[in-house]
Amino acid sequence: MWVINIQDWLDETRTGPAVPRLRLKIKKLAEIITYATSEITETPVAAPPNCWRRPGRKPCTGLLDIFLDPETDQIYWYCKECGDEGALSGWEGLIWDMTDVDVGESTH
Repeated sequence: MWVINIQDWLDETRTGPAVPRLRLKIKKLAEIITYATSEITETPVAAPPNCWRRPGRKPCTGLLDIFLDPETDQIYWYCKECGDEGALSGWEGLIWDMTDVDVGESTH
């Protein structure tokens, strides 16, 4: 099980990876944060993110089950296909956090 404080993986701007090798991981964690926090604000979102694991060097075809625990403020994910799971903290206030977005706000 992954247990990640995303703040440890971000650069000083808190918008990108601290080191280049974390780029794809940050992208996937950003998708998880956006999905979980959009659900809270009832902002329309597409399907949940795909699993990023590659069991046996083949991409997993599963979709992640994602939920935010209101007691711990951690975002949890689980893939029914491969069993990947994790807990994510430190997401509050980041650019991917949709909890402060006004649903009626224009994106132009």
